[in-house]
Amino acid sequence: MPIEQANGLALHTQHLSTAAEGERRPQVVMLHGLVIDNLSSWYYTIANPVAQVADVHLVDLRGHGRSEMPATGYTVEDNVDDVVALLDRWGITGPVHLFGNSFGGVVALALAHRHPERVASLFLIEAHFAVEGWGEHMAGSLALAAFGLDEDSVQDWLAVNADRKLSRLAKRSERFLTETSLIDDLQAEAPIGWLPEIACPTFAMYGADTDIMDRALELEAKVPGCELEIVPDCSHSLLTEQGGLVRERALAWLDRVG
Repeated sequence: MPIEQANGLALHTQHLSTAAEGERRPQVVMLHGLVIDNLSSWYYTIANPVAQVADVHLVDLRGHGRSEMPATGYTVEDNVDDVVALLDRWGITGPVHLFGNSFGGVVALALAHRHPERVASLFLIEAHFAVEGWGEHMAGSLALAAFGLDEDSVQDWLAVNADRKLSRLAKRSERFLTETSLIDDLQAEAPIGWLPEIACPTFAMYGADTDIMDRALELEAKVPGCELEIVPDCSHSLLTEQGGLVRERALAWLDRVG
């Protein structure tokens, strides 16, 4: 269980590779979704197949999984700073391929905007980003509707898992939501206007039944050259609902841009 110090935090990471000694391969960093997610959603879906052709780096974002949960510091920019600090710690100075699922897509987009020299491409699944009125959707201690969760669904999830094997995760998630600045930090995020400035190749996948189709269409319209695929009969949980398809698209994408 590698715990690494980066940007003043202890962050849990995993590294997967089948490279021969001295072999140079594409570098892939996978960023997961919010609150009840962690690096395992990548590990148990497409990380190992992708590691057959690239070096794959996984991280539990701050507050998630086995990473440290500070009381404050959950803006998108804070998460970008964490990832950049990890890249520096790993000695990865060349551009990486960022894979982002849900909130991980937010972080990936922001990193590509702030540090274009460090991003070779974006592979986005159900990516969010702040739009007008987004802060209002985040209002309230459990108002996570803008990320595919609403207050009722979060409470239901916590209740269902309270007395099961996932009780530790449920309790940690409840503490994350109620004892940190997460909600306030996300509520304060301003709408972004820089999508046309994204300079790297971008591929985005969304489920046809997603509740954030507006983001999909905006990415396609505003990110130069963005390729968008809408997957029928899928929701915001596209990565788990169609893991095989996502794997195929990811490997094809790296074959093209890696």
